[in-house]
Parts: sequence; C-alpha cells; structure tokens
Amino acid sequence: MDSIIIKIKSNLKLLITIAISGIIIFSILIFLNKKNQNFELLLSEKFYDASILIDKKKNKEATIILENIIEKRNKLYSPLSLFLIIEKNLISNDKKILALFDEVLQIKKIDKENLNLIKIKKAFFIMKLDNEIELISLLNPIINSESIWKKEAITLLGDYFLSKNEEVKANNYYKLLKIKKNN
Repeated sequence: MDSIIIKIKSNLKLLITIAISGIIIFSILIFLNKKNQNFELLLSEKFYDASILIDKKKNKEATIILENIIEKRNKLYSPLSLFLIIEKNLISNDKKILALFDEVLQIKKIDKENLNLIKIKKAFFIMKLDNEIELISLLNPIINSESIWKKEAITLLGDYFLSKNEEVKANNYYKLLKIKKNN
C-alpha cells in the first residue's frame, strides 16, 4: 500500500497533466459535437426556408440559399439542395447544374454508394445533354465495381444507346446484365 502511495506522489505531476489533458480533450470533443449539431440545425432551417420561398414563387432567393447550402458541402443537405434545384428547375444553365453536381460529388463524408446514386442522377442529366463520352466516363466506374447501382448504370447506358438507335452498343450493355444474372 505504501509503495502505491509513493509511486502516486512521485508521479503526481504526470497524473495531474494526464487528467487535465483528458478533461480538455473531452471538453473539445463536446464543443465540436455541439458545433456540428448547430451547423446541421442551421442548414436544415435554411433548406426549409428555401422550400417555403419556392412555394411563394420566390425562386431567385431560394436558389441563392440552396446554392449556399451546396457550398457548405454537407453530406445530407447539399445533395438535397441540388435535387430540389433540379426538381423545381430553378437553374436553367446546364453547365451550372453540372458544376453543382461536381461540388456535391466532392463531399468526402458521403459514403460510396450514395455517391454512386448521385452519379446515376448526374447521368440522367447528362443524357439530356447528349454527351456520350461524359456519360460513359461517369458510369463505367460504377459498372466495373460491385456497387448496388451497377445494374442501374448498365441499364441506363443500354437505354441511352437504344434511344440513339445504336442497337449494337445498347445490346453490349444489356448483355452485361445477362452475364451478371448468370453469375
């Protein structure tokens, strides 16, 4: 018992330093968590405000808010803002929409499968622009992976080529679906 007390007394400064460091680290973690929760709440309020502005036909104001949310690179509200912009046709400039897609696709906190879903949605947008090269380069990584969106990416490219009356290319993609089913 005495040896324990002696060891504690000889290392008292170290123990106090460790305890204070632990308290400081714990306090910082609580602060950062609270700050993140406040940030999420603020973004949700802004998203809600933008939705109300759209209902009131104040699309310009809503668009500004939604673009600002996208710039914040939040894993939930940035993609939702982009999809709302597209759904409500708030931006007519296709290059601007593609830039917003790219902004959302750069968000590191979005998991891989949700990123692939966003790529699929971007592919639908690219299809109407008739940009075959960009469409293929966007979807091929999904097709060559084990993504849950692989089938949709293959079908999308097959349908795209079929709509362009390029049946050979379409059938090449549709064959990939049959190969996948047989495996």
